[in-house]
Amino acid sequence: MKLLKRYLRLTPLLAIAWSVFQLYTAGAGFYPEMIQRPLHLVFALSLVFLIYPAQGPARGNEGQTFWGEVAWYDLLLSGLSLVGGAHLVWNYERLVSRMHFVDPLQPLDIGIALLLIGLTLEACRRVVGWSLPTLASVFLVYQLLGPWMPGLLRHTGISLSDLAEQQALAVQGLFGIPTGVISNYVFYFILFAAFMEVSGGGQLFIDLAFRLTGTRRGGPAKGAIVGSSLMGTISGSAVANVSATGVFTIPLMKQAGYPARFAGAVEAVASTGGQLMPPIMGSAAFIMAEMVGIPYLQVALIAIIPALAYYVAIFLMVDLKAKQEGLLGLKPEDLPDLSKVRSRFVLLLPMGVLVYYIFAGYSLQRAAFMATVAVVAASLFNRESRSSPSDILKALEMGARRAVAVTVPAAAAGVVVGVVSYTGLGLKFSSLIIAASGGYLVPALVLIMLGCIIMGMGMPTSGSYIMGAILMAPALQKMGVPIIPAHLFVLYFCVLSMVTPPVALASYVAAGISGAGIMETGWQAFKLSLAGFIIPYAFVFNPAIVLQGDWSEIAVTSGSLLIGVLALSGAIIGYLSRPNRWWETPCLWVSAFLLIAPELITDGIGLGVLLFIWLNQIRRDASLPVH
Repeated sequence: MKLLKRYLRLTPLLAIAWSVFQLYTAGAGFYPEMIQRPLHLVFALSLVFLIYPAQGPARGNEGQTFWGEVAWYDLLLSGLSLVGGAHLVWNYERLVSRMHFVDPLQPLDIGIALLLIGLTLEACRRVVGWSLPTLASVFLVYQLLGPWMPGLLRHTGISLSDLAEQQALAVQGLFGIPTGVISNYVFYFILFAAFMEVSGGGQLFIDLAFRLTGTRRGGPAKGAIVGSSLMGTISGSAVANVSATGVFTIPLMKQAGYPARFAGAVEAVASTGGQLMPPIMGSAAFIMAEMVGIPYLQVALIAIIPALAYYVAIFLMVDLKAKQEGLLGLKPEDLPDLSKVRSRFVLLLPMGVLVYYIFAGYSLQRAAFMATVAVVAASLFNRESRSSPSDILKALEMGARRAVAVTVPAAAAGVVVGVVSYTGLGLKFSSLIIAASGGYLVPALVLIMLGCIIMGMGMPTSGSYIMGAILMAPALQKMGVPIIPAHLFVLYFCVLSMVTPPVALASYVAAGISGAGIMETGWQAFKLSLAGFIIPYAFVFNPAIVLQGDWSEIAVTSGSLLIGVLALSGAIIGYLSRPNRWWETPCLWVSAFLLIAPELITDGIGLGVLLFIWLNQIRRDASLPVH
């Protein structure tokens, strides 16, 4: 009875129905694109208006009525979303068989299309704020007013009916590549992550990380890095990951002696990097694979070395900080109970299933679907984690609720993609970047870095990456950067916007948990993530870091990068084996840049500088009096 009372409400029913629909199509086969994608989007839109009120925090929808706490106008908007989707599905044959932009549309078709565009922009405002829907609205106005635009921005323009058709009645705009990727791939990985969390698999990652590193110097921070990286790669959201794992890791770091701002920053940076860590890498990596035109497995492989360098840098920094401050690890009795951890080892099986299906060449949705089934099956072998009907329903609802935050911004970003493809703005924007940089690559990289960070402030990574991919990556390609490093460069800075002040959402959430100031946590996280700001420049100038070259070159370059990360960590913390003297920190910065630069001569000089400082500090250690 209690189960029925919880789930016989509009919001849980709609969320579960969406998840079941997606699972059904994964097993039985996808519908045509102009059925699958509209249904996917309208499920998301209808949920947004039930979950997110016009102002204020998201609703719990735990009211006493079937409708929960939803206002009448939000119920109306939710219903209109479903009506719009039903119209497209019902009229599918007529809409796809007509000649686009030639055969006239019915007035109702145009009205429904404009309605769905408006609902998407409003839903996006509720989910991520004003930035993305405002940008999409500006692009729509630009598409309409093309003949009146000045100079390079001028284009032929478009009628209102043609705009409605292009943006909401074809496989473009709302239903273009971004929505298709979320519907066909990303949703299933979000659902898999929800099942893992409900079954206790997510907590197992944290417990294992602390069992492995907890008693070592600075163990709580190291455990947070390992655990949050594992959680982050399946959750795909820096903010959600900080919220889920930070409540456990941040207090333990503070208990070990780390300052509150440092503890919050470590969690924020570790959780953010999960979107760069294979095998899942969050939703943006799936979109990147689609836009670049390569298999997702190849994206995951090329991302391995940069992601490892990113996490090695954080790990080294917390180790040096612990050594500098004399911070110890946890006591053995404070670690997670080993017998309980062992009893849940079976929950690692789904990750193995996922990796196997991906590397065996199965489709991504098949891999995620089988891994989700494996979660339920594996949980049956442990009494504490056994999935009950309530757990399954909870995971189905949780997955759909989380997918909303990715689907709606992606659809709004698809509007921008539609405008860019229609007007040719991407090529024009590339010309503007090249002109502003004087045709030099380094200034162009800096401009694109700043643009991606600004676009990513307050916006999901998937949305900001789509913008960067269509507006900025082509400029790098025109300047001779191969397509894979160009897109990965954009992806890195869209991800790092989560820990870059003044709007650093992951840092803000971590600060709320740690009790430190928002800005001081943000700037500390920015410092800890500096390796992530340098690594993209390294693989642009030396694609061997992203596996573009022979294996000897890849090995030498990767080793140099990792040693450079050590020098960088010592410069940021101000410590190697002893506190840095005033001249050693700038020398370590120079060493780091030389080691990361793709030349053997610079590598040799950088390594020599690092060894000189390190040996000098060891000599100072040896000369200290013994007490």
